[in-house]
Amino acid sequence: MMKINISLLKIFTISSLLAVPGTHLLAQGDKTALPDNAYKRTYGSGWDCNRGFMKRDNACEAITIPENAYLSSYGSDWNCARGYLKKNNTCQEVIVPANAHLVDSKYGTGWKCDRGYRRGKVEYGAAQAECHRIELPENAVLVESMHSSGWECEQGFRNINDRCLAVVIPDNAYATGSAWDKGWNCKRAYREQDGACVALEIPGNAYLVQSGDSWRCERGYHRGEDSCTEIVLPENAYLEDEGNDWRCVRGFHRQDNTCSPVVVPKNAHLDAVGNGWRCNDPYREREGSCEISTR
Repeated sequence: MMKINISLLKIFTISSLLAVPGTHLLAQGDKTALPDNAYKRTYGSGWDCNRGFMKRDNACEAITIPENAYLSSYGSDWNCARGYLKKNNTCQEVIVPANAHLVDSKYGTGWKCDRGYRRGKVEYGAAQAECHRIELPENAVLVESMHSSGWECEQGFRNINDRCLAVVIPDNAYATGSAWDKGWNCKRAYREQDGACVALEIPGNAYLVQSGDSWRCERGYHRGEDSCTEIVLPENAYLEDEGNDWRCVRGFHRQDNTCSPVVVPKNAHLDAVGNGWRCNDPYREREGSCEISTR
């Protein structure tokens, strides 16, 4: 009876030690001690540093937060306050030039030019770039772009030498609204020629292609300069997939306008395409026949 009570006392003592707040012992079987300012991971083994501390070697070192900075969401790094940018472990104030405003960005200059202004080049000896007023030509509108002049021509006009000139649309054409080409395209069944839209002349046995600016012969016809000629299939031939030319069946090869049989020499076989032959192993081709190599 006394032995049982002693065993129960040992179990109670060990359990009490593990339950004491602030203990530095981890779960049973993990003999690693928690460093100061750390906590045991909820899942798995090991530990992580408290917010405001970072792991270095086997300890938790306090994060040094510079002036005008604050701890990040995860607490293992810091960010600069609005109006400051991180540089050389400090927060440097963003100098906003005239006609510009602050932006929420950790990178770049930290500012952006106001609408109607665009960033110029950094002049020699100047601390930073400035925001210059955009000179807007007639029939143009402002656009949000850092890589252009800051404006585009209105629809119906196109940029020619920094001027917005009206797009002249010829007959049988329509406006595209694009600022990067001539501003118009020919209607379907017309093609451009010398700045005008000329009607396509579609021959018999042909049809207009999807783009609408050319034509193609129907299946079984071959296209000439301005006509479609019917394809006459020789014996042992068939129309290819596109239907505008023909091929010989397997075992024949094209010769002029006929299909001639492939003459397979002794110890050879038709190739994969079927219009030629290859020697069987270990034979090698030599002057139109298959022979055993003596080398």
